[in-house]
Amino acid sequence: WDSLAQVRCPTLVVRGLDGELGRAEAQEMVRVLPHGAYAEIPDAGHLLHYTHPEAWAEAVTPFLTGVLTP
Repeated sequence: WDSLAQVRCPTLVVRGLDGELGRAEAQEMVRVLPHGAYAEIPDAGHLLHYTHPEAWAEAVTPFLTGVLTP
């Protein structure tokens, strides 16, 4: 957790609802990250970017657009 608190860049925590990472732990990660954001993908596990690439892109694209657009 101390390492997460040192991350200074915007960070998106994407969680598959069927994955190993629990909601409370993921939300705590976002709370600890200085510039953290959170997204969930239903019916997905830990490797959601492989198994649900379209849903992953739908979660990541708005985050990246907000980060990259001044």
